[in-house]
Parts: sequence; structure tokens; C-alpha cells
Amino acid sequence: MANEKRTLSDANLFDILGPMQINFASSSIKGVPLLSYRDATLNLNFEDEDITRLPTPAGGQLVTVTLETVPDAFDRTLTLVLPAVRLTMGDTVEFETFVVETFDRSQAHVVTPGPRGALQSYLFHQVKATAQAVNF
Repeated sequence: MANEKRTLSDANLFDILGPMQINFASSSIKGVPLLSYRDATLNLNFEDEDITRLPTPAGGQLVTVTLETVPDAFDRTLTLVLPAVRLTMGDTVEFETFVVETFDRSQAHVVTPGPRGALQSYLFHQVKATAQAVNF
């Protein structure tokens, strides 16, 4: 039996199950990132420029989408914190991470001088996730 060398690849497909369901593909058959989000009240799909991705100093990434905009009141965003994951093509790895919901009222329309106090509030969700490296 020959010693077969298996090449590692960066994960490009992530599934999160928790208080919400999130599926994130950093690439797709369309050639752009895709993210789907579902909770008790929302069922949303995002692609390409609707998704903001920022690298973290440790090698992972922050993936952010806007879930809800209430004019003159607040924006609700969701940020998925993803570690760097390397694995062989087709394999699945389980890990834990967290999701941050941000409620930003900095654009709230109120009389001058504008909104007062903390302009953002946060909800943190610890979630279980899986990562895969797949060919699109």
C-alpha cells in the first residue's frame, strides 16, 4: 500500500446551527460568496457585495450582513466569527464559534444633537458549526 499524500485546502463552506441557521459559502458556482440566514421570523439570502468579509489578525474572518434596517430607528447586523479551517477536500470538521447581532441606532432620527448614550448594543450567540472544503 502506497503512502498517499493528501493535500489540505481552506474550508469554503460553513453551516451554523444554533438559535439561527446560517449557511456561508466563501465561493460558489456563481463565483461569488453566498450566505443564507434563517431564524424564527426571518429567512434571508445574501450574495457578493451584500456580504462584508474582514480578515482577523489570527487568520480567521468576520462575515457580516445587514438583517434589518428600520429607517430613522436602527440597523440590525449579524457578524459570524469564523476561524481559519484547513482540511482535506470533501472532509467535514466540527467547531464552536459565536455570532454577534449588533443593533446600531447611530442613524436614528432624533432632534439635535442626535441619539444619546451607547449607540450600539450586542447579543452574542455561542454556536456549533461545521466546515467543509468543496469544489464548486
